[in-house]
Amino acid sequence: MRNYLKNLLDQLKLMFRKENYGPKVFCIGYQKTGTTTLGKSLEMLGYRNSSYNKRVHQEYFHKGQIDKVLRFAAKFDSFDDLPWLHPNLIPKLDKTFPGSKFVYLERDEQSWKRSYREWFFLQRGEYPDEERGYHNYLVHRQYVMKYFAGREQDLICLEIKDPQGFRKLAEFLGKPVLRDDFPHFNRTSEMKKRKAQSA
Repeated sequence: MRNYLKNLLDQLKLMFRKENYGPKVFCIGYQKTGTTTLGKSLEMLGYRNSSYNKRVHQEYFHKGQIDKVLRFAAKFDSFDDLPWLHPNLIPKLDKTFPGSKFVYLERDEQSWKRSYREWFFLQRGEYPDEERGYHNYLVHRQYVMKYFAGREQDLICLEIKDPQGFRKLAEFLGKPVLRDDFPHFNRTSEMKKRKAQSA
């Protein structure tokens, strides 16, 4: 009941929040590159951040209701995870919110595959085709690099494990440097805990 009331209150607040079509910050790193950590870091820098939102992703984006996706985006300052990293959406975000900054996250192959394997198994109870998954990661990376070619002022590429990663992010966004490295947030670990508790 408490969670239901909280969700209802959050929806009411969002409904009456004013839309702003000024510059935003979009994390467009592929899944399992540390998007949760990036989102939490943006909150630390003072942004009103939106992470994965089931309604926006499944009901709006997948059904082609892009106008609703953009109106939702107008009520926040920054974003991470789906659907914001999707190649079909990036150009629309770029055009609708001129002057926005984009953050692309990279991760080495073995580390990415390990994280992807754990996450996929927790989600579906079976192991994924890691090579196919990593291929999709590379295709997405190629798209992002091509789209933002020559636009270094708009895109920064970071690794969550970089000991100077948070500093680079803050300086790129013109925000106070609160620390050097990124804090650690792991959504897969939280999923493991919840699954163990429910077992």
